[in-house]
Amino acid sequence: MKGRRPALLACPLLALLLYLPTLGHDFVFDDRGMIEANPLMHDIGALPRLLVNPYWNVPQHSRTLYRPLTSVSLALDRAVSGMRPAWFHAVNALLHALATLLVTRLALGLLPGRPAGAVVTGALFAVHPVHVEAVAGIVGRAEILAAIGVLSAVLCHRRALLAVPGRGGWWTAAAWASALGGVLAKESAIVAPAIVLLAERAMPEARRAPPLRRTRLYAGYAIVTAVYLGARAGVLGTIGIGQPIPFVDNPAAAAGPLAGRLTGLGTLARYVRLLLWPRTLSADYSYDQIPVIRTIFDPLAVMGLLVLIAVVAVGVWLLRRVPVCGFALLFMAASACLTTNVVLFIGTLLAERLMYLPTLGLCLVAGWAVDRAPGRQSRRLAAGVAAVAILILAARSWARIPEWRNDFALYSSAARVSPRCARIRYNLGNGHLKAGRYADAEENYRAALRIYPDFQDARVNLGMALLQQRRPLEALELLERAAGLDPRSADLAVNLGTAYRAAGDDFRAEAAFRRALELDPRSARAWNNLGSIELRRGNPQAATSNLARAVQIEPGMAIFRINLADALNAASRKSEAAEQFREASRIDPDLAESHRGLGEVALDQGSLDIAEREFRVASEAKEPSARAANFLGYLLALRGRFTEAAGQYEKAIAIDPGLADAHRSLGLLYSQRIGDPARAIEHLEAALRLDPGQAQAAELRILLHRLEGRMGKDGGS
Repeated sequence: MKGRRPALLACPLLALLLYLPTLGHDFVFDDRGMIEANPLMHDIGALPRLLVNPYWNVPQHSRTLYRPLTSVSLALDRAVSGMRPAWFHAVNALLHALATLLVTRLALGLLPGRPAGAVVTGALFAVHPVHVEAVAGIVGRAEILAAIGVLSAVLCHRRALLAVPGRGGWWTAAAWASALGGVLAKESAIVAPAIVLLAERAMPEARRAPPLRRTRLYAGYAIVTAVYLGARAGVLGTIGIGQPIPFVDNPAAAAGPLAGRLTGLGTLARYVRLLLWPRTLSADYSYDQIPVIRTIFDPLAVMGLLVLIAVVAVGVWLLRRVPVCGFALLFMAASACLTTNVVLFIGTLLAERLMYLPTLGLCLVAGWAVDRAPGRQSRRLAAGVAAVAILILAARSWARIPEWRNDFALYSSAARVSPRCARIRYNLGNGHLKAGRYADAEENYRAALRIYPDFQDARVNLGMALLQQRRPLEALELLERAAGLDPRSADLAVNLGTAYRAAGDDFRAEAAFRRALELDPRSARAWNNLGSIELRRGNPQAATSNLARAVQIEPGMAIFRINLADALNAASRKSEAAEQFREASRIDPDLAESHRGLGEVALDQGSLDIAEREFRVASEAKEPSARAANFLGYLLALRGRFTEAAGQYEKAIAIDPGLADAHRSLGLLYSQRIGDPARAIEHLEAALRLDPGQAQAAELRILLHRLEGRMGKDGGS
């Protein structure tokens, strides 16, 4: 390929085309926790507050990271897209294309001969499979933005050094801004000044720059670093992590300084394998997929140490002889030094996304080999080998990308590759729990606990899965144990209260919810559950007050608005209830209870066809609404379609066997319209057993007595 412009177009285009399938992907892994659960991302007016708040600004999550540029970019995406995943994925793909453009531009500057070497460098960077996690996972944007900042700093630094007197000011400012932007996207970009210094050694023309200009540039980088560290300390209270790293995320951090760093050296060896032969890839390598290394004679630790020595020593040796290759090797060492648990411990033991920027060094060595191949035949052979490598890596990435399409696909893939990873089994359990596959969720939570018996989150969610399977006593045992281990957790108190409710103990449930509010007065879940208890007790005014607090705290939770609407309906505030149902439907149009609420609004307004349509949507949803099926049964009976009505009541009972109103209505229908006294008796007895104090209890008992008498006479004759 001749000319620089085609190279600068082809490589980014390749990066963009490769990741087009991600436009059909959902949010995965940490995406929802970062974007949906962060209250500062719900309102574009809160954008400035993202600059002075931790990256993970969500309840029950450690506040150890400061990445305001990444946070702002995600908040802007949310404001523009209305939480459409396709937009977020499109931005990630475009940013990856931009990073590829900068890589290609840097390679063109370092390999000034034929552009083939730069094309190979850019194309390899565009398609390398270890980049899939950073690009296909939306929160991987931190890696891409940090890389763009570092690469832009290198390129702008070069232009600032080579600018004619009086023309370098803008490039100098751009270099400083790029370095600042990189470190505000992710803390690992703090190595940008060191990488810029290394890059100078690979650019002979940059050495002719006036010493004063160089001094001014590095003084600016020092100020940028100081500003960042000051801001980080102001937000987090420390320039470091400042909080214990969860054992399940990175056991090396708890293994002690020697064993932890030996484990870090072992991860270096694993990274080499991922870079050179990325056949098996996983979204998670946390405990206990990578065992802690406790002896200096462990083969992986020895291999990692040899890799580290070789990369640094050979890089320094080559820096004078083959500056480009020396820079490439030292670039890998510098860009990875803070993320491999050798220099310092971080919150992740090993992750493919952490190699996003270091991969450039390997790609640059390959580009240099093609660029410097002697003779036409050698150049053709080198180019052919490079083309085959690019195709193989692109094919591997193409096969890997669909595994990031949704949570279940991602966790299932990771569980196959990392079967000893407790967090993956926990996340896979969460995927099953969300999909309503409660037995499968239980199986995976129990697997996570077998790997890591102290995994508190897995124990709690196992309890919630058991609740969904109507096993409240087993759930209570787990949740009471979890609450005993962490008595200051408001979320645990809410979960425990939920278990008490499922066991029919509203008194202890209420006490647990009030305890949660003592620990956290802004626990929306606690207010919501207290409101639900009051509604069930027949106190709509108190229920409305509590549920309104839940909606005020978390206005984006559709189910809280639905519960509030139910309370408003019970308080005969129909118009306000209709408003809440509509807003819930706007927030989550796929939620079955939203359609059930819209059906109730239509029923109150006399729009029976609309009501029937909404009730059917809700009763046939992926997670069907028992109350919608019950309402549909009522509506069909009202229209004289008694057999269909009975079917809907039966469906409501199948979804929720404890729905007394459905049993009552079905018993009356079998008694008065269909003529099946045996079935009528069965359901009337169930209705009275479930709700003995209901308003029509006396009339139902009289009817039940008559039916039993009639059945007795029929049996006697």
